[in-house]
Amino acid sequence: MTVYNTIIIGGGSSGLLSAIHLDDNKSIMLEKNDTLGKKILITGGGRCNITNNNSLENYVKSFYNGGNFYRTAFSSFFNKDVINLLESNGCKTKIEENERVFPVTDKASTVQKTFIRILDKSNTKYTLNTNVNSVKKENDLFIVETDDSRIFKSKFLILATGGNMYPRTGSTGDGYKFAKNFGHKITKQMAGLAPLKISEKWINKLQGIDIEVKLEVKANKKSVLKDKGSIIFTHNGISGPVILNNSMEIEKHLRKNQNVIITLDFCEQYSYEELDRKLQEDFSKNSNKSIKTYLHNYLPKRMSNEYLNHLNIDPTKILNQINKKERNIIRDSLKRLVLTVSEVLEKEAFVTNSGVKRKEINPDTFESKIVENLFIVGELIEGCGISGGYNLQQAYSTGTLASKTIRKRLLYDSY
Repeated sequence: MTVYNTIIIGGGSSGLLSAIHLDDNKSIMLEKNDTLGKKILITGGGRCNITNNNSLENYVKSFYNGGNFYRTAFSSFFNKDVINLLESNGCKTKIEENERVFPVTDKASTVQKTFIRILDKSNTKYTLNTNVNSVKKENDLFIVETDDSRIFKSKFLILATGGNMYPRTGSTGDGYKFAKNFGHKITKQMAGLAPLKISEKWINKLQGIDIEVKLEVKANKKSVLKDKGSIIFTHNGISGPVILNNSMEIEKHLRKNQNVIITLDFCEQYSYEELDRKLQEDFSKNSNKSIKTYLHNYLPKRMSNEYLNHLNIDPTKILNQINKKERNIIRDSLKRLVLTVSEVLEKEAFVTNSGVKRKEINPDTFESKIVENLFIVGELIEGCGISGGYNLQQAYSTGTLASKTIRKRLLYDSY
């Protein structure tokens, strides 16, 4: 039976970069899906937010549980490196708002196919439709058994299975099981970057609308966070960058059975008093304009009708028909629209915040501190970054560092 130098379990972002940088004809990657990089296809809204072009220091600040853990990995292979790798193989990129990097084609499949093409030019082998059933270590060799009873053996093993979010892409938590069997501890299950379910049903009619807001989150009437950014109304709640990035903090309070509400400010540029004066002046100057049309100054056009219905104000009314009480209701709701959070939608989370405890992994190599020659990379590690390409970069960087470490050891052993 062939004994491989390295077996990589998982052909997602971290597995792909591990295999590419191993570039070893005695190494193999095992992927359970019928294609590699399946999760890449759904990132960035189907466009693939490849990475973020920010500085290392900004990266360190953009990870929950602290990004210092990834300094060595990012130094080994960073955003410019993955951009250069893709561009030199025909995938042109562009930088958008907040330093997010996308393919010029705006198609995630372009990124996926480019990574596969790069891997095909390397020496590392891979096999698809290969679901790993069990992993163990005997006599310094890792023994990997698949569902169809095939056995693979290797000196080194890289677990690159991802977490347990988006199971349709193959991320079903297998890596947790394998890591636990090797003696690792897994942190308490918690989603990362997840949308919220909202109790107020009227907002479901706003599905697809996005808007910039300032928000405040209160738990049991106590303010717990303030932020601002873009939100997107969904079929059952709200999402968008500012929601995703704060979902873990919100979930902590929900798990304590606290009452969590979010207040949205659509007019950050005005204080209550300033907005009140502006409304009075505008209503006087534009007395024959409909309230529905007037609200387009503050809200997206598609939002005004449902918004006014929620306030029990007739959208067809013209401004000189709006009384003081109604005007004050409009003012207050523009500055403080209250939404009740009923749930953090873990099954719709983009990444996993739980995983193998960091203290059990060497951040200089991403080798297990418990089992020699076992490497744990990507989303399988506890904690996650904010939205914007940071989590994909973590996957590339940790997978690459693990492979570079293995290559050095193989080279040393050959002398």
